[in-house]
Amino acid sequence: MDNIPRTLIKSLNTLGLTNYEARVYATLVLYDHAQAKEIVDFLSLSKPSVYEALNSLADRGLIVKRSSKPASYSAIYPEMAIRILMDDHEKSSEQALSVLKKLEKEKVRSDEEDALWTIYGEANIKYKIRDLFGKAKSHLICILGDHHIALLENIHVKDIPLRLIVLSGSSDLEEKMHTLFPGKYAEIHIVPPERFNTAPPFLLSEFAEARKFMKLENMLEVNADDEELLIIPPFFHGSSYVLNTRNKGALYYMKMFRELYWNWLIEGDESQQSSPLQQKRERTNSSGPNMTDSIQ
Repeated sequence: MDNIPRTLIKSLNTLGLTNYEARVYATLVLYDHAQAKEIVDFLSLSKPSVYEALNSLADRGLIVKRSSKPASYSAIYPEMAIRILMDDHEKSSEQALSVLKKLEKEKVRSDEEDALWTIYGEANIKYKIRDLFGKAKSHLICILGDHHIALLENIHVKDIPLRLIVLSGSSDLEEKMHTLFPGKYAEIHIVPPERFNTAPPFLLSEFAEARKFMKLENMLEVNADDEELLIIPPFFHGSSYVLNTRNKGALYYMKMFRELYWNWLIEGDESQQSSPLQQKRERTNSSGPNMTDSIQ
């Protein structure tokens, strides 16, 4: 009677074995060695299915065929089998990634791309943010509420201009962000929540009413090279899904709003009083490229 755990079969499937191969290999581990007929009886499978699995497992080096009559089979040690499967997995991953990167460079794009994609799940959102940070070539812009900072930890950024705006009332956050992003082209601004209570001169009189529906700590925007945008608008109630687009109209619309509103907030903060750390950073970067000019 087949008592091979389903969880084991699922794990071996993930490592590249078919259901039949996984069940036959597990049976041989259980039996130590067995003939094809014994495996057929144990698993209640057809002879052709068992022989096909045995031949495949032997070709991959996961089982050994004993030259006896009738032939019997034995499994190699599980540790060795898993190592072989992991090596095969790694080689396949490298080959696939190499070809996929070539295809990505040859990507056929249309001027009429879909306006908006939706990405669900925290893991997928985190991977997408890492993807945008990793593939940016000319500049990155990121605006986020401080409770999203965990999404940026352990992210590698190329030596390109990075403009990071964090919405937070924390007084020691600026130093932490410079630790996360120590590059000489990193321009970091901490905007306190109270700044959002003042309407900029270019916005409508309904600002105070609109502000009631905004949850600024939910804000998240990542712009890579003005080519792709990921955003959680401040009126969303959570961060379990984000909006993602390469649509040029959406990108330029958000860019115009950012240059008006966010620049007004930053310049307002700096005109009042820059923090000592920010002043130090400004002196250090004074001989480098103008960050605002380079990414606007």
